[in-house]
Amino acid sequence: MKRTLTYIICSLFLCLQASAQDWHEELSKDIKTFDNSTSVSVWQETADKISKMANEHPEEWLLQYYAGWGYTQASFKADNAESLSNKAEAYVKKALQMQPTHSETLTLMAYWLSARINAQNSRGVTLAKQSRKYAQQAIEANPANPRAYLVKALVIYHTPAMFGGGKQKAKPVVEQTAEKYASFKPRSPLDPDWGEDIYQELAKKYQ
Repeated sequence: MKRTLTYIICSLFLCLQASAQDWHEELSKDIKTFDNSTSVSVWQETADKISKMANEHPEEWLLQYYAGWGYTQASFKADNAESLSNKAEAYVKKALQMQPTHSETLTLMAYWLSARINAQNSRGVTLAKQSRKYAQQAIEANPANPRAYLVKALVIYHTPAMFGGGKQKAKPVVEQTAEKYASFKPRSPLDPDWGEDIYQELAKKYQ
């Protein structure tokens, strides 16, 4: 009986280990797809794939994170920005709920709020402050995270000067973003490592 029970426990452990390995490998491939494509449709299809894994493994915050990030990223360049930012919402919020003090989930929340503004500019009156607040919290959680500075810089840049934003106000944060990307190295292939291309586009506006 003890042997049988031990066998069952070991089998379950091996199955769980194999399942985890499967999503790790799939997520790694999907991250490479994001990195190697500029197609909105490819980004959306990839986010759809990750969202299925996130639903199958609701305990894995990284899957929630990348599903939310994928839809958010696609929304900035898609005609259906509202729909994609809506799709991102549950995953972004769940990732933050699971990791409430993690710099990357705080950054993603700030980025998603910016996507909501991008989908409907009138939201900027209320959401820009929230986005900037989350970006600042992300900086405080990890001062080495370049994405936190990037999102903060973008929010300030796109905030009208009369409300404390604009190109000149954003410049010091843009410069900090450059410094952070120059020294940043992800700890693993699955750790967030996005945003440098977005920074480069922003930096061109200061040349």
